[in-house]
Amino acid sequence: MFLITKMSVFTWILVAYIGMHLGYEYVDYLKDLNLNSVVLIHHISPERDFIIRVRELFLIAGSLALFFEISKAATAKGFGAGETLQSFLIAIIFVVMFFMVPWAQNSTFLILGMMSLIDATGGFIIELNAARRDINIS
Repeated sequence: MFLITKMSVFTWILVAYIGMHLGYEYVDYLKDLNLNSVVLIHHISPERDFIIRVRELFLIAGSLALFFEISKAATAKGFGAGETLQSFLIAIIFVVMFFMVPWAQNSTFLILGMMSLIDATGGFIIELNAARRDINIS
Protein backbone atom coordinates (compact mmCIF):
# COMPACT_ATOMS: atom_id res chain seq x y z
CA MET A 1 0.00 0.00 0.00
CA PHE A 2 2.97 2.32 0.61
CA LEU A 3 3.93 2.19 -3.06
CA ILE A 4 0.50 3.47 -4.07
CA THR A 5 -0.39 6.04 -1.44
CA LYS A 6 2.97 7.44 -0.32
CA MET A 7 4.97 7.35 -3.55
CA SER A 8 4.56 10.11 -6.11
CA VAL A 9 2.85 8.99 -9.31
CA PHE A 10 5.57 10.85 -11.21
CA THR A 11 8.01 8.28 -9.82
CA TRP A 12 6.18 5.57 -11.73
CA ILE A 13 6.00 7.69 -14.89
CA LEU A 14 9.75 8.28 -14.67
CA VAL A 15 10.38 4.56 -14.13
CA ALA A 16 8.17 3.72 -17.13
CA TYR A 17 9.99 6.26 -19.32
CA ILE A 18 13.41 4.95 -18.29
CA GLY A 19 12.18 1.36 -18.72
CA MET A 20 10.99 2.12 -22.24
CA HIS A 21 14.39 3.49 -23.22
CA LEU A 22 16.62 1.03 -21.39
CA GLY A 23 14.41 -2.05 -21.25
CA TYR A 24 14.70 -2.87 -24.95
CA GLU A 25 17.89 -4.78 -24.14
CA TYR A 26 16.02 -7.14 -21.83
CA VAL A 27 12.40 -7.23 -23.04
CA ASP A 28 11.68 -8.25 -26.62
CA TYR A 29 8.40 -6.31 -26.78
CA LEU A 30 10.22 -3.03 -26.13
CA LYS A 31 12.63 -3.43 -29.07
CA ASP A 32 10.21 -1.76 -31.50
CA LEU A 33 8.70 0.68 -28.99
CA ASN A 34 9.71 4.34 -29.04
CA LEU A 35 8.01 7.69 -28.50
CA ASN A 36 6.67 7.72 -32.06
CA SER A 37 5.11 4.25 -31.86
CA VAL A 38 1.39 4.36 -32.57
CA VAL A 39 -0.84 3.12 -29.75
CA LEU A 40 -4.28 3.95 -31.14
CA ILE A 41 -5.67 4.97 -34.53
CA HIS A 42 -9.30 6.06 -34.78
CA HIS A 43 -10.66 6.95 -38.21
CA ILE A 44 -12.74 10.10 -37.75
CA SER A 45 -13.47 10.58 -41.43
CA PRO A 46 -12.00 9.32 -44.70
CA GLU A 47 -9.49 12.17 -44.67
CA ARG A 48 -8.76 12.42 -40.94
CA ASP A 49 -7.40 10.06 -38.32
CA PHE A 50 -7.11 10.47 -34.56
CA ILE A 51 -3.71 9.04 -33.61
CA ILE A 52 -2.29 8.54 -30.13
CA ARG A 53 1.40 7.77 -29.94
CA VAL A 54 3.45 6.70 -26.92
CA ARG A 55 4.54 10.31 -26.31
CA GLU A 56 0.93 11.46 -26.04
CA LEU A 57 0.20 8.54 -23.74
CA PHE A 58 2.98 9.73 -21.42
CA LEU A 59 1.55 13.26 -21.47
CA ILE A 60 -1.95 11.98 -20.70
CA ALA A 61 -0.54 9.93 -17.81
CA GLY A 62 1.39 13.00 -16.61
CA SER A 63 -1.74 15.17 -16.66
CA LEU A 64 -3.70 12.60 -14.70
CA ALA A 65 -0.78 12.21 -12.27
CA LEU A 66 -0.62 15.96 -11.72
CA PHE A 67 -4.34 16.07 -10.97
CA PHE A 68 -4.06 13.08 -8.64
CA GLU A 69 -1.03 14.43 -6.75
CA ILE A 70 -2.46 17.91 -6.24
CA SER A 71 -5.79 16.53 -5.08
CA LYS A 72 -3.96 14.10 -2.76
CA ALA A 73 -1.98 16.97 -1.27
CA ALA A 74 -5.05 19.15 -0.85
CA THR A 75 -7.25 16.54 0.81
CA ALA A 76 -4.97 14.23 2.79
CA LYS A 77 -4.68 14.92 6.50
CA GLY A 78 -1.47 12.92 6.77
CA PHE A 79 0.25 14.74 3.90
CA GLY A 80 3.54 16.08 5.09
CA ALA A 81 7.07 17.06 4.32
CA GLY A 82 8.08 13.56 3.21
CA GLU A 83 5.82 13.57 0.18
CA THR A 84 6.87 17.11 -0.74
CA LEU A 85 10.54 16.22 -0.43
CA GLN A 86 10.07 13.16 -2.62
CA SER A 87 8.23 15.25 -5.22
CA PHE A 88 11.10 17.74 -5.29
CA LEU A 89 13.64 14.91 -5.66
CA ILE A 90 11.71 13.47 -8.59
CA ALA A 91 11.51 16.94 -10.19
CA ILE A 92 15.29 17.35 -9.75
CA ILE A 93 15.86 13.93 -11.35
CA PHE A 94 13.71 15.01 -14.30
CA VAL A 95 15.74 18.22 -14.73
CA VAL A 96 19.13 16.49 -14.40
CA MET A 97 18.13 13.75 -16.83
CA PHE A 98 16.84 16.33 -19.32
CA PHE A 99 20.26 17.99 -19.42
CA MET A 100 22.45 14.89 -19.09
CA VAL A 101 20.76 11.99 -20.93
CA PRO A 102 20.49 12.24 -24.73
CA TRP A 103 17.28 10.19 -25.06
CA ALA A 104 15.58 12.38 -22.44
CA GLN A 105 16.23 15.62 -24.33
CA ASN A 106 12.85 15.98 -25.99
CA SER A 107 9.69 17.98 -25.47
CA THR A 108 7.75 15.09 -23.92
CA PHE A 109 10.30 14.62 -21.16
CA LEU A 110 10.54 18.39 -20.62
CA ILE A 111 6.75 18.68 -20.19
CA LEU A 112 6.71 15.72 -17.79
CA GLY A 113 9.50 17.39 -15.81
CA MET A 114 7.55 20.65 -15.68
CA MET A 115 4.47 18.76 -14.47
CA SER A 116 6.59 17.14 -11.77
CA LEU A 117 7.94 20.55 -10.72
CA ILE A 118 4.39 21.96 -10.58
CA ASP A 119 3.41 18.98 -8.42
CA ALA A 120 6.29 19.61 -6.01
CA THR A 121 5.69 23.35 -5.83
CA GLY A 122 1.93 22.89 -5.43
CA GLY A 123 2.45 20.39 -2.62
CA PHE A 124 4.81 22.81 -0.89
CA ILE A 125 2.33 25.70 -1.18
CA ILE A 126 -0.53 23.56 0.08
CA GLU A 127 1.61 22.39 3.00
CA LEU A 128 2.54 25.98 3.91
CA ASN A 129 -1.10 27.08 3.80
CA ALA A 130 -2.10 24.16 6.03
CA ALA A 131 0.64 25.06 8.50
CA ARG A 132 -0.48 28.69 8.50
CA ARG A 133 -4.03 27.61 9.37
CA ASP A 134 -2.77 25.38 12.17
CA ILE A 135 -0.65 28.12 13.71
CA ASN A 136 -2.52 31.39 13.62
CA ILE A 137 0.02 34.18 13.92
CA SER A 138 -1.42 37.68 14.13
